[in-house]
Amino acid sequence: MKLLIVPSWYPTNIHPESGTFFRDRAKILQQCGFSITIATHILHSTKDILKFKQNDNDINPEVDDGVVVYKTESINPFPKMPNKTFNHYKKLILSLVKNVINISKPEFVFINSSLYGGAALAKYLHSEMIPFMVSEHLKEFILKNQFSLFQKECINECYNYSSKIITTSKVLKNEIINNFNINSKRVLLIPNPADTKYFLPKRSKTGDTFTFISVALLRPEKRLDILIKAFAILSKHIPNIVLTVIGDGPEKNKLKLLSHKLGVNNRINFIGYQNKIAVSDILRDHDALVLSSDVETFGVVIVEAMSVGLPVIATKCGGPESIVVAETGVLVDSNDKNKLSVAMKNMIEDYNNYDSNTIRQIAINIYGDKAYGDNIMNAIDSVLSAKD
Repeated sequence: MKLLIVPSWYPTNIHPESGTFFRDRAKILQQCGFSITIATHILHSTKDILKFKQNDNDINPEVDDGVVVYKTESINPFPKMPNKTFNHYKKLILSLVKNVINISKPEFVFINSSLYGGAALAKYLHSEMIPFMVSEHLKEFILKNQFSLFQKECINECYNYSSKIITTSKVLKNEIINNFNINSKRVLLIPNPADTKYFLPKRSKTGDTFTFISVALLRPEKRLDILIKAFAILSKHIPNIVLTVIGDGPEKNKLKLLSHKLGVNNRINFIGYQNKIAVSDILRDHDALVLSSDVETFGVVIVEAMSVGLPVIATKCGGPESIVVAETGVLVDSNDKNKLSVAMKNMIEDYNNYDSNTIRQIAINIYGDKAYGDNIMNAIDSVLSAKD
């Protein structure tokens, strides 16, 4: 099947970390037998103007592991003016998608996020009788009063025309149904996949040091400060522990300063942003993953760690409640350094109760490439069969 994917954000030279999960999922679907084309326009902040290199926005695709990618970029000329920003983006993404559809002749369109790809394209695709569905990922859906009136109008514009809405967790599905008055039959729960060909089984443990790992963008909602405080509490009782932090972001310097202040900087390794292959390899040399967020619509890093065979400690912040079970790890209240520290202590003490092969098999069966590809194909089939 020819499938056009339109991500609302995507990796660029300026921000290589942005939207990597959209690219990864597109590649998984390509491996599952879909013929994938990607069309995306990236609207950069004026903060990036000195890093930005103007392209001519011609329709010249690149091929990324067999996936054909049409990507254009520009600087947002209307900062702090959301209506004008959206209209500018809509004009550019519409022009690109119309040209790509004319070239690739897709049978179906899959848009990643109503804000703003879905909102920009929904009415056009409907008018051209091109079937499409949208997937949602933003944490704002599971938080209270996070969307402006204009954003709500954009979301509703997309939902008015989308055949299906794909969500990644039960909490996200329920929030969309309730807050946007959507018929539950139109909202499907399809968990995010982990590319298990990269996330190989963990290596045998050597030495007595217990190694925790966290993989996250260093942003406030990831609450790495809580994790560092919990780690500091635990280190007073169990000295032979180490924490590796993979990721980059605006909180980096603040978190490093906190680790110095608490006297654990020699036990916490901040190793910055790493690509997926590097992350998978680093995970294999650790004992357990910790996710400390106060909000997650899913938590793909949990599945990636499980694919390696690591047990996980995750906060009850939305998505993890749909993933973590007794065989794979533990859930703990969010924003509580003491409870997180106790959970980490219990993980060390109960570590032998977790079987890495069982954890990995659960991840593959539920979140593996084939499961994801089958779920997407079934969703598309349900839309196309209803049109017949």
